[in-house]
Amino acid sequence: MNKFFETLAAQQVSKILFIGLALTGFYWYALYDDGSAIDAQIASVTQQLQEEENKKKDTDATLKQVQEMQEKVGQLSQKYQEISRRLPSALFSIDINKAIDDFARNSGVSVKAKKPAENVKKEVVEEVPVDVTLEGTYAELAQFAFIVSNAERMSRVKNVVVTRPEPVTGGKLKFEGQVVGYKLAPETKKPEGTETPK
Repeated sequence: MNKFFETLAAQQVSKILFIGLALTGFYWYALYDDGSAIDAQIASVTQQLQEEENKKKDTDATLKQVQEMQEKVGQLSQKYQEISRRLPSALFSIDINKAIDDFARNSGVSVKAKKPAENVKKEVVEEVPVDVTLEGTYAELAQFAFIVSNAERMSRVKNVVVTRPEPVTGGKLKFEGQVVGYKLAPETKKPEGTETPK
């Protein structure tokens, strides 16, 4: 080691300075790391972490929506079961006609005309309407509508027109409208080959 220092000491200062600058330049450009590579890696990892956080938030939001949808489906299923328990699977206009006679007798109105209308199919239920014409006092007609709306078969009155007949017949009013009964709509079976792909 002493020989190396002796040889170095024998050299000119300018030569040593040049060699020192060359070694410094080599170190600066080839070996020196100012941390920019690590900074780039940190920035890349931070960006990936942020992207994963965003994905996690999206996943959490999606899972929450799935849970809410499952709860709603459960509630709808319960409501459908309740409706299917209360509604008959078969109901004809003759059944509605008998019920109208009972409702009229209990409320005191007189039935002038009854005529079955065309059934209206909905998604879950099917309406079985009967056109009716009644006569009675306001209180009797209101009682009739009340009895119909509280019937166990979930019936209702709609398209109601109340008029005073000509010639005026005491306190009697003319009631025209529909008494609608409900039954479960028959399930429609999909033709084979029309199933939606999963």
